Amino acid sequence: MRYVNLTSLLIFRSVSTAVYKRFPTMDHVVEAGFMTADERKLFDHLKSPHLKYWVPFIWFGNLAAKARNEGRIRDSVDLQSLMTEMNRYRSWCSLLFGYDWVGIPLVYTQVAEQLINPFGEDDDDFETNWCIDRNLQLWMKCT
Repeated sequence: MRYVNLTSLLIFRSVSTAVYKRFPTMDHVVEAGFMTADERKLFDHLKSPHLKYWVPFIWFGNLAAKARNEGRIRDSVDLQSLMTEMNRYRSWCSLLFGYDWVGIPLVYTQVAEQLINPFGEDDDDFETNWCIDRNLQLWMKCT
């Protein structure tokens, strides 16, 4: 669950000014407990000109495969189910990033100002920080 929360945070940092202001650097992400110091080193070591929100999915896949080999995931069907759900979530993150990356034609933004940045800091914007807090609270209750 921590890797799902970390991915959410990374993708929200890229599309929401409110979340970016709350977590302006990766140090803030580590201090908040979304990423360990060792994971931060691995994350920083990976050089890419693109957003690296997908890295926690790789970590999850490796961890799930290890759990299967150690018998903590009982069979391959369970492992496949976990991987399918994580891939579905990764696709949703990709879609969200794509929506933010592709600009809205000017004619539409003159009709609806909200279309320009729905993840901003206005009262009508999506509450991305609330989503992060809620997910973190649920994760903390489960651990």
